[in-house]
Amino acid sequence: MLKRSILLLVLVSLAASAQTTPPPKPLDLLKGSLERTAHSVSADWGIYIKSLDTGEEIAINADQVMDTMSVIKIPLLVDAYRQVDAGKLKTADRFVMTTADKRFGTGVLRTLDDGLNLSVHDALMLMIIQSDNSATDMIFSRVGGPAHVNQTMRQLGLNSINATGTSFDWFRALGENSDPAWGKLTPQELFTRGFPEKMTDADVERFHFEGRHPYGLSSARDIGRLLEMIARNQAAGEKSCHEMLQLMRMQQMRTRIPKYLEDVSVPHKTGDFPPYIANDVGLIETESGRVVVVFFSAHHRGHYSDLEDAVARMSEQVWAYFNYRGKPAATAEKGRTAN
Repeated sequence: MLKRSILLLVLVSLAASAQTTPPPKPLDLLKGSLERTAHSVSADWGIYIKSLDTGEEIAINADQVMDTMSVIKIPLLVDAYRQVDAGKLKTADRFVMTTADKRFGTGVLRTLDDGLNLSVHDALMLMIIQSDNSATDMIFSRVGGPAHVNQTMRQLGLNSINATGTSFDWFRALGENSDPAWGKLTPQELFTRGFPEKMTDADVERFHFEGRHPYGLSSARDIGRLLEMIARNQAAGEKSCHEMLQLMRMQQMRTRIPKYLEDVSVPHKTGDFPPYIANDVGLIETESGRVVVVFFSAHHRGHYSDLEDAVARMSEQVWAYFNYRGKPAATAEKGRTAN
């Protein structure tokens, strides 16, 4: 009899607890879905989501400083346009490309003949839409180098964003990892010589996992804040911010955020170091307004396409959550954060 009474009390207590436990908030359900998708691949993540209309946020390891790879080209883009606004740089200014300007990796300029005449605007466009490393270093040379970009980020209150060097610096460090002689090469010598023949996959893996030479650094939250500043015309003048977003809308690498978002406007910028890093950051423009999305990854092991697809699936989940609600009025969810 006593056992039955105790069991009855336990059952009543559990029933009462079930009745008083509130259902999970929709934003928490989205966060859980993102976490499950992120955990479906073997990688470290930094994720930051923010609706610019409702203020709703999701932060998953969002304050961890991670390697941006070519996402650092967004801070460089902002610095360049702020200098245009200040009259220190003109988008019509010209470059005449030489072999010393050419860089390995992404982009088309490295394949073209010396003597090519292109404008600052041309270089900015190629830097964003193709992630052209040659164009990137041309822009670094005009704005005052990585140090000036970092100074600009501090002025904007973005303390974790650091341009750690140029594309040349990164590729030279990668080569030096397997051949110390590379550490003394000039830009022209580096490009002319090509990658060390004895560089192995193990050398590249060690270079990434040791983490001594990141291409750039930032937390997911700070890059998200910079994207918000661009979207709100606070990173530079209104015209410049509009031009930056337009360049990002022309992005040609579409295997991540935009992959499953047909006919959706997505200004964004990728950052790659296969198979370890598949970053993508930008704005998803939905019926309920614009949503900042930042996906940083690192230390991935497995098929690179799986890592990219995880970013694409998470982006689709974010779009669906905000898009199908429609344009919100004032809401009790405003300013809510899921950490």
